[in-house]
Amino acid sequence: MNLPAWFKEDAPCVFRPRGNGGGRSHVEKPLAKIAEITQDAISSEKYASAEGFLQGIDPRKKLIAILLLIVATSFLRDIESILIVYALTLCAAFASKIDLWFFIKRVWFFIPLFSGIVAFPSIFSIFTPGEPLLSLIRSSQGIDLWFFKIYDVSITKEGLLGAILFVSRVATSVSLAVLLTLTTRWNEIMKSLRVLYVPPMFILVLSMTYQYILILMRTAQDMHLAKKSRTIYSDASYSGIKKERDWVASRMGALLNKSYALSEETHSAMLSRGFRGDVK
Repeated sequence: MNLPAWFKEDAPCVFRPRGNGGGRSHVEKPLAKIAEITQDAISSEKYASAEGFLQGIDPRKKLIAILLLIVATSFLRDIESILIVYALTLCAAFASKIDLWFFIKRVWFFIPLFSGIVAFPSIFSIFTPGEPLLSLIRSSQGIDLWFFKIYDVSITKEGLLGAILFVSRVATSVSLAVLLTLTTRWNEIMKSLRVLYVPPMFILVLSMTYQYILILMRTAQDMHLAKKSRTIYSDASYSGIKKERDWVASRMGALLNKSYALSEETHSAMLSRGFRGDVK
């Protein structure tokens, strides 16, 4: 039996929406991000299973030590001391056989987005008076801004140093937290929280939330993959786009129903196995 030529190609059936240049649709982009988050979680388990420096330390001692370092970092007043702690964090990550580029990227992808936005207004003389480094606005008559009259707006030395100090504190603290999660399995972190007298019910809810978020993300991805595998042609007209929106809305409802049913089934299964508020 001779197979047709198209069957021998690498991708015999390719889904390419019109007007999108063959790129990802608005549905595929968040689903690709879901897959990336799931892959990051798998990578974290891989690093936690490695035979490194921090992996061999008792999780309870490691948790307490890192929490103390985070608290100490928040009280440091000079950038040099914070940079020393950050350098020690990178050394500990390297000794724990963690890819440094993966570790740095995981932290600094969010730092400029959140802490940078919070610290950005403080560099201006309106909020932090001090020695001007760069004058942006200077007017002898003043500029009316709501209920204020502004004569001079500049970037001050004190404001810039304060913003750098804030961002470096956040970066170091987040790096320490990421180091803990990468070198320790999630269930071990949950067990270690009991040393700090965290309520068992809070630990149980937190542990199950982490596990079932990954399950629901995988379910959403499987829903879209199942639809895509059955789609040969995509209509880029208004009616076709409307159908796609209706499908996404219906799948959101279906995923919500699945999550509710799964929570009920899980709770019933736990009760049938003797659950009385604490997991042994």
